[in-house]
Amino acid sequence: MITILIVEDNPGDVFLIRRALKEARIAANLVVVDDGQSALSFLEQERADEATSRPSLMLLDLNLPKIGGASVLDTLRNDTRYARLPIIVMTSSDSPVDHAMAAELRADHYFRKPSDLDGFMQLGRIVRQMLHLTQAQA
Repeated sequence: MITILIVEDNPGDVFLIRRALKEARIAANLVVVDDGQSALSFLEQERADEATSRPSLMLLDLNLPKIGGASVLDTLRNDTRYARLPIIVMTSSDSPVDHAMAAELRADHYFRKPSDLDGFMQLGRIVRQMLHLTQAQA
């Protein structure tokens, strides 16, 4: 079973993510945490407990409480176990600085959260494509 780790502190965005994945017919176990510290704790628990599913993909908000998304991404890219985990960075920012930072930290995709529903539903298509690529490389 595919597991997607959603690291997002905005309940409205979590709702939209769930809807986009459902519309794209992505059957996955969704694990939602609302800050960077909880994301790293979940992954540490997954590493220690074989019963916990390793994520197939992560949706990571950049602007998170406790530990920011950039720090989470940096930590994961420097951990051999998660260095190749597909990570989609999500943010409302279209700043070139944020784009450059995400690229430097090797995010697999940069998704600017749109203000319209149709735009947000594109996330499902992006996730489907990334999961397909990941499965093809396995």
